[in-house]
Amino acid sequence: MHDSLEAQVNALSELIGAELASGKVNFPTFLQASIRIKECADDPDTSLQDIANLIRAEPLLSARVIGMANSALLNPGGKPITAIGPAVVRIGMLPIRTLAFVVAAQQLANDLRSDELKSASSALWMHSVDVATRAYVMARHFNICPPDMAMLIGMLRNVGEFYLIARISEFPGLASDQARIADFVSTWREPVGGALLEALELPVEILESVEDGSLYGGLWPPTDIGDLLFVATLSAESANPFDPTTPEERAAILDSALHGSGRDELASLLDDASPRRGEMVAMICG
Repeated sequence: MHDSLEAQVNALSELIGAELASGKVNFPTFLQASIRIKECADDPDTSLQDIANLIRAEPLLSARVIGMANSALLNPGGKPITAIGPAVVRIGMLPIRTLAFVVAAQQLANDLRSDELKSASSALWMHSVDVATRAYVMARHFNICPPDMAMLIGMLRNVGEFYLIARISEFPGLASDQARIADFVSTWREPVGGALLEALELPVEILESVEDGSLYGGLWPPTDIGDLLFVATLSAESANPFDPTTPEERAAILDSALHGSGRDELASLLDDASPRRGEMVAMICG
């Protein structure tokens, strides 16, 4: 069994290493709908009708788009929206990209056979939503960037880990060993995450912000997307299952970064925004 596990770890490492070396990342099935929507949205000749047609081909995403368009945040008047076309217009493309990734991540968790991977995927998804909604609230409050962009960046921060979970699921021995899963993801998440983001051909400002999310400029309040993402990630109540630091260690790092008074301001901001964040979570999660 040990030899078989080592063989699987080595085989998967070689596959991923070869992909990175070739510059061609093979997107797993769970991300395909997100990729199609992203490519369509980037085409200057694409119409909203084209986007709507893609969404209609994905029943789960269609339901979630309709649900988001009818949420209290986006439809305060309460007039029902029942068609994909008007829903796309109401929501906008950045939130739809975010929603497509959220639905993909949820589908991944449902498709996994390993209890260990299901648990990790679910925890990672909860962490990503937590970070994304915090980033949205802070971007809106401090006027750092469009809040929808901050939400998308918050979700994409862990795209490499979701990808690795999908690839690990192809190797049953590795997929059932929680410790080896954590080791493998920790080893590969940064290079894989960077390669995926480049393959997605996202705007430069998004790429730089996601890649530099572990760095902090030391200013409070945050003045750029990188600092915003750093604070949102550290303050998240739902931990990243692949983060080796303890809650106490994360709190200490955050306290040091925010210079004391910033911690109180952040806590007050998030507390005041709690109802809105709750509505956002409900809107995103369906």
